[in-house]
Amino acid sequence: MKTFSFVLFSILILFSSGAFAEQGQSLSPYNVGGIENADGGTISGIVLFKGEKPAPQPIKEIGGNAFCKHCYSGDVPNNDTVVIGHNGSNDTVANVLVYVSKGLEGKPFKTPDHSVLLDQVGCMYQPHVVAVMVGQTLEIRNSDATLHNVMCTPSHNTPFNFGMPSKDQVMERVFRQPEFKMNFRCFMHPWMSAYVHVLRNPFFAVTQSDGTFKITGLPGGEYTITVLHESSTLEAEAQDISVKLEPRQTKQISFTYKPKTIAK
Repeated sequence: MKTFSFVLFSILILFSSGAFAEQGQSLSPYNVGGIENADGGTISGIVLFKGEKPAPQPIKEIGGNAFCKHCYSGDVPNNDTVVIGHNGSNDTVANVLVYVSKGLEGKPFKTPDHSVLLDQVGCMYQPHVVAVMVGQTLEIRNSDATLHNVMCTPSHNTPFNFGMPSKDQVMERVFRQPEFKMNFRCFMHPWMSAYVHVLRNPFFAVTQSDGTFKITGLPGGEYTITVLHESSTLEAEAQDISVKLEPRQTKQISFTYKPKTIAK
């Protein structure tokens, strides 16, 4: 078993390899970001959770819609605003954006050729959080045999609201301005919610339930790595981590979220 050292601003802690996904396990395209660059380095790690975990909140409204209810043979899904997962003995946080926030100023990067998929399955957006680079194509798909409409009112990009009545229908959107936390909704199914982040560069990733992430192909340099979660009920112990990365070097880091302290 290998041991990985994860750096926090305030504390240095060690995890066994159980803190990451098992070796050989492929990571989802949504928690792997970056570019192909033979001389580039890699930043990988995990987003942990500590403290009292929020209780699951079933989406009871699904039971009131005949089509949506029929998509589930058992219990309806839980609200996906805060998703706590597991990695070995560690609790983790899904749907966290991890991105390079400083260190790439003035450096141009090619927009990725591949599109990013945001699907509608079982009257839920899947995945709940995706990220794209400015100019990259977001593919919005309806995998349900029912009418959905996709609406969003961004602050820096063009608002839209369009219907998707057909199963397997696909619409595409390209965003020209960077913007965090663009909230996608469905007027037909008000519980449906997803977030799309638009970034200036391709060096970002989104964690899934195992909490891991990987950003590849990053040129050697000094960077600030930042995390962002949609919920105001969570806070990161350290939102930013400074990393000095050499060419072809791999560094592991970790972040930790906890329930936000409410001032009395």
